[in-house]
Amino acid sequence: MYPIAHAWLIQRLVPDATPAHFLGCVWPDMLYDSPLTHPQSHRSGRLLAERARVVVDADTAAMVRAFVAGALSHGSEPRGFDRYSDEEYGGQPAVARGFAFQHGLALADETADACGVERALGWWKAHNIVEMACERPLYAADPALGERLVAACADAALHTTAAGFLSGVFDVPAEALAAPMRRFASVVALRPASHAALAEVYALQVQLRHPGATPDVAALADLIARAEREIAPEMEEYLDTCARLVGEMLRAEMG
Repeated sequence: MYPIAHAWLIQRLVPDATPAHFLGCVWPDMLYDSPLTHPQSHRSGRLLAERARVVVDADTAAMVRAFVAGALSHGSEPRGFDRYSDEEYGGQPAVARGFAFQHGLALADETADACGVERALGWWKAHNIVEMACERPLYAADPALGERLVAACADAALHTTAAGFLSGVFDVPAEALAAPMRRFASVVALRPASHAALAEVYALQVQLRHPGATPDVAALADLIARAEREIAPEMEEYLDTCARLVGEMLRAEMG
């Protein structure tokens, strides 16, 4: 899922969520210039929780625990939000993957063409389109979600604490993990008031990941709008189901 949806989820699960919760809930996607891989950031939830339990300083421990709860809510192992978006949802066969892939399949070729990438990448890119289709409605309903993410992504002291903790977990320099935290707000849409705003930032992401790609912003905006219409009848049930399942996981993993 994309950042506003992750912020929506952590706020629903933790009504008194702190900036550390909000930073944690988007941290797994802070991979631009990060030394970590997608599997490391999305499938290390139990390791993070284990390490958080042994932090000694009380103030640091509270912040780290909140950050880890946010990260767990995002990831795919154990079963966070991205598990149901990317890997499995609704009892469908494993080959169908999660909610965003299920709905993205019909858009795959058009999305590849709109991104200016080879069609073999189309299904992955189309699942991004479906994920972005949740962003504008959630932001319109509660713009404060974007502001809380903006604040968390600008909190240098929080970055220092989180990066220091993660450095010990993954054995990489803390600065290499803090830098993507500082950069994140410039490569995502944290105030997605329109389809065009989402499409412009997604075009940037495509260019960063695929040098030489030539994304068509107008075509991407049209695809996001179309996906938003198509998932509208199912979106509330999907989000409610994810909130219930991720909430159960967090209680089991974090206590």
